[in-house]
Amino acid sequence: MNGLAGGVFGVVSRVLGSLTPAIPTTLLAQEGTTVLPDGTVAPHYTNVLLRIMVQAASSADLSQVAGLSQSTETRVVYLPAEIKGVDRAHQFGGDLLVFEGSEWLVTGQLETWGGGRWSKLLVTRQCPSAPRP
Repeated sequence: MNGLAGGVFGVVSRVLGSLTPAIPTTLLAQEGTTVLPDGTVAPHYTNVLLRIMVQAASSADLSQVAGLSQSTETRVVYLPAEIKGVDRAHQFGGDLLVFEGSEWLVTGQLETWGGGRWSKLLVTRQCPSAPRP
């Protein structure tokens, strides 16, 4: 079944790519944190280069995320990986995507396909992208 699923995803990706071209992005995958001497917490990221497809978030997408302020700028992103949204209770998340000149926080994982080979994510614009050390 994995071979068939991989073939189907490849075909769908090519068809969708003609409608919504994939754009290059950098995924900043949070790898943990360090508590600094002043008590602030500094996240550590690993950079991963990806190609993503970006679309406006529909009202149905937004309704899947409880407590989201709909006045924020959001997008739906499709990417060939499994990425989880922010989950403070389980202490994971905080992954960022950099595109359109801004950092976008992964705020929700709406769907996954192919055993984690593809994800549909809800992302929320943060601040304009700044250089990271």
